[in-house]
Order: sequence, then structure tokens, then C-alpha cells
Amino acid sequence: MGRLASLLSRAHGPHEDGTAVPVTTADYFILLSRAMENLPDSSAERRAEVYQSARQALVSQLEAMDPPVSRSRIKAEQRALDDAVDTIETRALTSPDDDAEPETPLAPDAPLHSFADADHPTIAVSTPHDEAQDPAMAQAQFHSRFAPRAVEEKPMSRLDEINRVLRKLQSDSFGVEACALISEDGLMIASVLAADMEETRVAGMTATLLSLGGRAAMELGRSHLQEVIIRGESGYAVLVSAGRGALLLALTNENSKLGLTFFDMREAVRSLQKVL
Repeated sequence: MGRLASLLSRAHGPHEDGTAVPVTTADYFILLSRAMENLPDSSAERRAEVYQSARQALVSQLEAMDPPVSRSRIKAEQRALDDAVDTIETRALTSPDDDAEPETPLAPDAPLHSFADADHPTIAVSTPHDEAQDPAMAQAQFHSRFAPRAVEEKPMSRLDEINRVLRKLQSDSFGVEACALISEDGLMIASVLAADMEETRVAGMTATLLSLGGRAAMELGRSHLQEVIIRGESGYAVLVSAGRGALLLALTNENSKLGLTFFDMREAVRSLQKVL
């Protein structure tokens, strides 16, 4: 698991600029996919051994980090790794089996029976001369045998479904310019952000908003935090819970309608909860 050690070192090790790049589900997906490509046997049992080895290596290497990594961050990394495993297994189950037996060759057409005499049925034998005299039948048989087969679409992976929901919120909701799904620990799950916005910074600020907002709600006697709304000169930043430790963030322009934004975000949360 040398690549795993390198990946974790990049994410949690000391950096010259003082910032760390969090490991995402996509990083683990790429890492595990490369490991699968090198397997001589890609059976389910062999894949399970690779997953278990990756989980053990992840925990041991995170616990050995200097400076130490928090327990919540370790759990977040484990969730990201498990999500990558789910995505790979979904694709493995829906991809065609390379070892499957070849298709049975097409059998010749069965002879046609003539029912003019029920007691003594006769068999009509088709000859090349007969087929040449009936081009319509020959063409029909050709299209029947060589017609293209319908290709079943593979089901979307969990990450693909999340990205689809976020893109729909960003494109269909009036005034929403960007949105993201972030864990409570400040790790980016998926995002639809502008090119000049850094995922790491957005995820970190979202976790900070959750922490400060929750503390303020309790200190001011407002009980548990439901959502966070920030209004700036250029619009709103709206943060709501998406369930299972995930947060949905929407960034809107100054022309957005806050009520409509909340409505569309709740619709997106319902869709995300089916995936999460």
C-alpha cells in the first residue's frame, strides 16, 4: 500500500504553505482501481481481500501520523474509502463478465411444415434458388439475425448520483451559482463550484460555520442548529443538513429568492438522502 501512504502523507503531512489537501472518495477510487488492474484474479473474494488490506493500512498509517490525526478525521477517511469501495463494487457487478461463455451460434431456420394434409405432413426444404426468388424473405431474415442488440445502461454510481443532484440544484434553482456536499468534519464530498473557488477552502469554512452556528444557537437558547444563513453584498450562503453527517451548501447571487432557494435545497436533500 505504498500509494496509500503517499496519498495520506500528501493530505495530512506538513506542507510548506500550511494547508493540506483532503483525501476524497475520488482519490481512493483511483487508488483502488489501480490496485484492481494489477490483480491476476479479480474475483469477489480477491477484491474483498484488497479492500480489507486497504482499510487496515489506512487506520494504521493515520494513527502513526505526526502530528497525530483526530479520531473524527480518521472516521471521515474511512467513510471516503468505503464510498470508493461501494462505487467499484457497483461497477464490477454491472460490468459484463469477461469469462462468460461465448454465445451459442445461431441455429439454422427450422423447416417449414405444410399443413395441407394433417395425416401426412410434408416438409418444404428451402434451397438457395428459392431464396433468390423471394428477396423480401431473405432481407427479413438478414435483419432478424443481424439487428443491433439493445445495450442496457449501467446504473449510476453513488458519486455520479450526488453530482447529478448538485448540478440540477445549481442549474434549475433561481440565483444559485454554486453548491457543494460536505461532511461535518470539513471534507469535500462533491461540488459544483466556480473555477476560482478552492474546494478545500469552501469545505473548511463550511465546517467552521457549522461549529460557530451550533454554539451560538445553544448559547442564545435557540436549541439545536437547523440551518445557517449568511447575507453578503453579493448574495447568500445557505447551509442545511443533508443527513448522515453531510451538509448541503448553496451560494446564491443578490437576485435570488431565499424562500425558493430553501424549497429547492429541501428537494435536493430528499434526493441526496436516497443516495446517502
